[in-house]
Amino acid sequence: MHLTFRPINLETDFAYCVAARRDAFVCSFGSDEGFEDFLTGYYERVSERMNQPEWFYRHTFVDGEWAGQLEFRSTSTEPETGYVHLIYLAPAFRGRGFAPLLQRYIETTLANAGCRRALLSVSRDNHRALTFYRQHGWEFVRANPKHAKTDFYQCWLPA
Repeated sequence: MHLTFRPINLETDFAYCVAARRDAFVCSFGSDEGFEDFLTGYYERVSERMNQPEWFYRHTFVDGEWAGQLEFRSTSTEPETGYVHLIYLAPAFRGRGFAPLLQRYIETTLANAGCRRALLSVSRDNHRALTFYRQHGWEFVRANPKHAKTDFYQCWLPA
């Protein structure tokens, strides 16, 4: 099995972006209620950010088949800290050993951009994601004041 990462092509692959974000939303919050609010302006936000060097929007493919999506940036409100917005694997690719490879890609990219750590917010109800994060070096930092059901976790990047 060969895993590849490619910049997202919004013109041809936006449907994958929406599907990934919708499924991630359901995994995090139990339903897609409220997802349409998130989706408003999503295409425009991604399109604008893709031209900024600190933003990374990638689709992942396994043997040429779309398998997931990454959204992260090499900046945040904290020094030398990147922020991960989305680590997503389609259901058919979960539990097959790809998630650590996605994390490694993020870690390497952020470290090469000068970051010393990464930060993300995860729903307390997304048990599968929480288990993965805890097993792969992510540590609880604090509750997310902007969303009552999520917490911030951090991961120190390899030097």
